[in-house]
Amino acid sequence: MPSLTDVVFVFAFVVVSVLEYVYFWPRFRADVAAGKPSARVSAYRGGVLAEWTFTIAAIAIWISFARPWGAMRLALPHGWRLGIGLLFVLAAVGFVILQLWSVARLPVERRVAARPKLGTVGFMLPHTAREQRWFLALSVTAGFCEELLFRGYLPWFFAPWLGSLGAMALVVVLFGIGHAYQGRSGTIRATLAGAFMAALVLVTDSLIPAMIVHALIDIGSGTLGYWLLRDYPETAPAQVTLSETKDLVGSS
Repeated sequence: MPSLTDVVFVFAFVVVSVLEYVYFWPRFRADVAAGKPSARVSAYRGGVLAEWTFTIAAIAIWISFARPWGAMRLALPHGWRLGIGLLFVLAAVGFVILQLWSVARLPVERRVAARPKLGTVGFMLPHTAREQRWFLALSVTAGFCEELLFRGYLPWFFAPWLGSLGAMALVVVLFGIGHAYQGRSGTIRATLAGAFMAALVLVTDSLIPAMIVHALIDIGSGTLGYWLLRDYPETAPAQVTLSETKDLVGSS
């Protein structure tokens, strides 16, 4: 049963999430629009710091109450569950490779022409090699920290009142709302992604496969964005063919 410490932690987490939506993201978008050179790196660095702060705090609370790690599903799956986990990890690796290959085979001018296809998330993706390195750090951080918090700690917190499935469903909704800064379509995609990760955790009874899959997908998305958005000298706009557009949209 959650303690008062857990209640305070979850309350602080919700407050910071709200502040992130009403203050951080509008400021981040404004800094990017204004051409501030360090806007993305500062945002990525801040995201890494914030997520690890909450994750370390959650782990510290867990240890202080001597709770079993299995209760938060922070353990390797076993038997057939391990096989399913490995299958999804390999599928994620294949998905990322296919996603990046669809861009790598395009000539530079067509990569430039495909930039509008990134939609409302283009502003937050890396444009330089330095930004890409920080985005990779953020991707790995999100894979571990967000899964531990959203598919481990928070479902455990709400389970006494909602049950295991009800708690996981509530957190899936909260995870989607937490991505509202990406607009309506981004919120829907995040909710669906959260539902997929939740299902993977429930089937494998482990956070570890979901952590790996989450990190891989974020790494692939950031790398794809960087390959499209980085500066290419002496390029001119070009039209993207229908088949190439389908490849990009279908794989992103």
